[in-house]
Amino acid sequence: MKLQNFINSYEKILKLILFIMMVALAVTVLLGVTFRFAGSALVWYDEVAAVQLAWITYYGSAYAALKGSHISVPSIFKAFPLPLRKIFFVVSKLVVYSFLILLAYYGYLVLTLITGETLVTLEWVPQPFVQSVIPIASCLFILSETLRIPEDYKNLVLQNTGDEQTGDI
Repeated sequence: MKLQNFINSYEKILKLILFIMMVALAVTVLLGVTFRFAGSALVWYDEVAAVQLAWITYYGSAYAALKGSHISVPSIFKAFPLPLRKIFFVVSKLVVYSFLILLAYYGYLVLTLITGETLVTLEWVPQPFVQSVIPIASCLFILSETLRIPEDYKNLVLQNTGDEQTGDI
């Protein structure tokens, strides 16, 4: 399988996951509002909606990383001479990978510490399941960043593109 085919498949999977999560959040909010309006509010609504929003945020970050849509300042990066751009590119990737590896590692440690705990309002939902989004999405984010390396190198270091792929503030 070619790299581009893998990237396309990975992007479709992330889009599907995000679509399902957004529909689930919309259903949860509609149920919560409907039941509250009817006078019998759902006890679990707030907690579940907050968890769903966090999951969308984490998985959405992995998708944004794949698309190169995270905040960046390519114009400053491109102002440096080529040798410095290469060094800054490697250093920036190392910093990002270091952060994500630490996030995945400590996210996993949290899972081991909260074994046996459950959500407050839904006691049948284990906290490790809820918090598993942190190490899983961190690994997906690492994969997204890795898949972007060739394109980022071409766009930022070699400046071989006419249009920006990343946001510039």
